[in-house]
Amino acid sequence: MRIISFGDLYCDYYIKNGKDIYVSGGKSDANILVNLSRYFKCAYFGVCGNDPEGNIAVSSLKDVGIETHIREVQDETKTFFINDGVTSKICPYCKKRYGYSGTKMEFSDIKIDKDDYIVVDNLRKFTLDVLKKYDNEAFLDLGSNHDILDYGYEELTDLLKERFSIISLNERVYYYLKDKFLVDSYDLYDNFSPKILIITRGKRGCDVIYNDKFLKKTIEEPTREVSESGAGDAFISEFIRTYIEEKKVDDKMISKSIIRALTNSSKCVKSLGARGHIIKPYKVTSYEKCICRSIDVK
Repeated sequence: MRIISFGDLYCDYYIKNGKDIYVSGGKSDANILVNLSRYFKCAYFGVCGNDPEGNIAVSSLKDVGIETHIREVQDETKTFFINDGVTSKICPYCKKRYGYSGTKMEFSDIKIDKDDYIVVDNLRKFTLDVLKKYDNEAFLDLGSNHDILDYGYEELTDLLKERFSIISLNERVYYYLKDKFLVDSYDLYDNFSPKILIITRGKRGCDVIYNDKFLKKTIEEPTREVSESGAGDAFISEFIRTYIEEKKVDDKMISKSIIRALTNSSKCVKSLGARGHIIKPYKVTSYEKCICRSIDVK
């Protein structure tokens, strides 16, 4: 049994105080696997560019023991720059935009076994096609509404209904659905029919619906943040972990999940980078012309 995911790999640059530069692999599904790699065998199937950013994206998975099946493409690796909390696809120094649009993934890149669990962080066509091909149990962490802008509510319900054991929506996605379709969290739970629906609310806590029960968890004293990157990924990973371990959804399982999730996400935001609480990002020690070119790291 493995927990697997797939997609175009990302590299994240973290710039502190305009001078200290760190790099690490990125992307929510990969971050979730890094969190889960402490407890389960994990594998990532993906593509990246033949460049330093691609090497970093792959190395940061291998360094925590994740099995990697990566195909290199001629395009530059997709890259984000997080400059004192501001995220952009454009280098803040040379103004170059990195990466490519869409996906370079192909079905031949992915080999999923019958007992694997699948983690996805988007609802793009390729992802949906993979989920149609493989009926493995799956988990969805949806942090952006970009992939669902063109769907009506019935279409979205048809896509999601009973396909995911756990669905996690961040607050932005939830309010997009709520305002557009005039639905509430119970409607989403009833129509999408996950075993667990989570709505994350950042520093303020989360809502959890399971077994027709609604639980609101409020955080009274938010943790002081170094970086908020990856907090949601750290959070849902503990629900996935506990769900797989307990093999059932009940009050005990949910309580344990929330305690673990809050602890893990608190550790995450105290560290630099989405994975800094597990593996430190690489420090850029030198570069040529710009921070995003011909970098050396340690």
